[in-house]
Amino acid sequence: MSRTKLKIIIVMVLFFLFAGCLPTGPVAIATPNNSHSQISNSGSGIIPILLSLLLGNVYKEAQNIIPGLAEKMHFPAVVPSGTKEVLGFYAEWWNGDEAPYTSLTSNANDLTTIIPFWATLQADGSISDRGGQDHAGVVKFAHQHNISALLLVNNAKNTSSNSTINTVLAHPALRKVAIDNLENYLKQYKLNGINIDFEALSPGDKNNLTAFMRELSARLKPEGYVISIDVMPKTDESDDVSIAYDYANLCRYADKIILMTYDNHADWSGPGPIAAIDWVENNLKYALNFIPKQKLYLGVAAYGYDWSDKGVESLEYQSTVDLTNNFNIDPTWDELSKSPHFSYTDSKAIHHDVWYENSYSIKYKLDLVNKYDIAGIALWRLGDEDPGYWPLFSDKLHRN
Repeated sequence: MSRTKLKIIIVMVLFFLFAGCLPTGPVAIATPNNSHSQISNSGSGIIPILLSLLLGNVYKEAQNIIPGLAEKMHFPAVVPSGTKEVLGFYAEWWNGDEAPYTSLTSNANDLTTIIPFWATLQADGSISDRGGQDHAGVVKFAHQHNISALLLVNNAKNTSSNSTINTVLAHPALRKVAIDNLENYLKQYKLNGINIDFEALSPGDKNNLTAFMRELSARLKPEGYVISIDVMPKTDESDDVSIAYDYANLCRYADKIILMTYDNHADWSGPGPIAAIDWVENNLKYALNFIPKQKLYLGVAAYGYDWSDKGVESLEYQSTVDLTNNFNIDPTWDELSKSPHFSYTDSKAIHHDVWYENSYSIKYKLDLVNKYDIAGIALWRLGDEDPGYWPLFSDKLHRN
């Protein structure tokens, strides 16, 4: 045996002997029997942290020197790469909606990026401002806390068709006008980059969307701006709503690609899980065939839906808690989808079915982020979430 191999083995043996003598703290627990239970978050001392870092470095070297070490010592073949990013969509639904700002200021230490939903692209390439909190003040707060801010721009919709975005994307002159206006908006509010959220695209928009992203990237990247795009999830190329998103080409121009793995069931369907775990994983695996993992972010939901004869209503997490308290409901855990849900009958004898996400269901999505070692998550939206999300982000995404 070489001296190098011997040294490594001695260091690792000493580590395990010493680590075995360290006291252990409480662990985070949760049970599906109580889907509203809060998951405790325990701190860790500096010694275990330093030792874990030492082991990681020694182990990496040992893997190179001693082939098959992972299998022999029952370690994972790939050591987790460390801290993941937490992106938060910042959307205000009405004048005076304080929920996103409250979440931002309360959880600034765990956020790496906010994505303010402030702009809508019109058919003539102009940008309309959606209003909301003082934009400059929000960006200033973010920057003071080392949080970047990417402008979310969506496409104007109309009831008969989506001709607005079709028109802009199909005409190079209009694409240039749109990019000019977006650049001016970024500069006006000192934003760090842009997030393109064009939805309800037709399959024929595929090449034009890619051309738009290519031109946007060519204009903004040399100035240091971050380019990101939200894409519909898919497991093949046959679904009309996702065909326009050319994963393989879009990742050539975008720094961050957010996979919108929510609304597995929504206002267009009957009741069901917001993001069934197998559905999420299948879409994630497909995306990884085309998108580098360091560019890919898993979209995670903070909300739920209430289905009834009156229609479908979106619910923030606290509203689901209020409903269970008001109607004395014990939510049910669906083991197959890893989702909580419940039913109730209101004062007008109308039956309701509610499916939602909480701090227990979200941990399974975070496990996928680590399993596939992607860049991080993007939360839709700040202010809707179960407060128990944040200790989990810190713990499972190695942010502590």
